[in-house]
Formats: sequence, C-alpha cells, structure tokens
Amino acid sequence: MATLNSQLAGKQRVLFTGRRHGASFASIVAHILKFNGRKFDLILDGVAVQFNPDAPICLIISSENKDSDGIAEFRKYDHHIGVITEIEFEEGNSWHDEDDYIRQYDLFADATPKAGLLAYCELDPVASVLCNKERADVTYIPYKPHSFVEADGIKYLINSHKDKIQVNFKDKDSLKWFGGAKELVKKLGITSEQFYQSIPSYQPS
Repeated sequence: MATLNSQLAGKQRVLFTGRRHGASFASIVAHILKFNGRKFDLILDGVAVQFNPDAPICLIISSENKDSDGIAEFRKYDHHIGVITEIEFEEGNSWHDEDDYIRQYDLFADATPKAGLLAYCELDPVASVLCNKERADVTYIPYKPHSFVEADGIKYLINSHKDKIQVNFKDKDSLKWFGGAKELVKKLGITSEQFYQSIPSYQPS
C-alpha cells in the first residue's frame, strides 16, 4: 500500500466506498472523464487497472472489508475526495460489531484533509449524520437521485431546463449515482453541459 500511495503522490485521489455500488458510481465518473478527454488512473481494491504517470486524477474503488490490522480497506488511502455510496451494517460481513463498522466511516471522514471533499447520498441516514459533523475546511457534497422520466421504454434524465437526455441504466439505484456524479464532476472541472453531453453514450456493465 505504501508503494501504491507513493505512485499516486501529486494526483487528486477520489475514493469510492460503501456497502455496495461504489464501482457503479465510479464507472459513471470514469465514463464522463474519458468522454471529455481527461486522463485518470483507476485503482480497484489495491490493483492498478489503469495507470498513467501523467494523469492528474486517480479514481479509487475500495471495499469496506476489514484488513489484518482490523482497519477498513478504504482507510488505507490518503484521499482528497471521499465518496460514500451507502452505509449499511449487515450480519455476516467482516465487521461483527455495528458500532465499530460505523466508526470506520467516521474515521474515514475525519481523515479528509483541509480543502477536501466528502460526497454522500442525503437519503442515507447514517451517512447524513456522519457528514453533518463539523470538520475544518471540509466541503460536503450531498446528492440525491437524478430526476428522470420513461417514455416508450426509453429512459431520460431531466435537467434544470426540463430537457430530456437519453440514458441507459439497469435499476433506479443508478439514479443516485447519476445525481452524485453530476455534483462530483463539477469539482473535477466538468461542467453540467459536459456531463449531459457524456451521458447518452454511457453503457452500464
């Protein structure tokens, strides 16, 4: 991990984690960046899936599993932007204690550096509590499901001008990730117009 973090030095590190769906959220952001010609790295659970020494941005997808030191995997990276998809304790996972499980996310949020960002779904009750805690010079990005309509079997996102933008997704959970991605990529230099230009060509895996 120390070697990987040294390779990522100088890059803006965006870490996606949560009980599930971190990869889905990250895939939308990756598509938008690629569509707009932005270089980025992609790290999946400690493995460099895509790496470019010149890329200024690194997208990191990390599980919430406990490592041998009893620390959540997502706390191993020095993130600048943290994205929490959802916080939900489930029996049988690597965390046997719900308080310790939630504490990992609280410590992750506390580790966000000054001028850092934390994005979270405002519909998630636990994430909303943790991300309403005052932290010096940390900006919060609450997001919610993007508005949409469906007509003749075709799905459309609806922007602030009431325009319809055709989009592909498998289930309505994806609307949260579209809503979050729209807010997140603004912080990466992508305008709302560029976001909506990117979306029609997105294909969920």
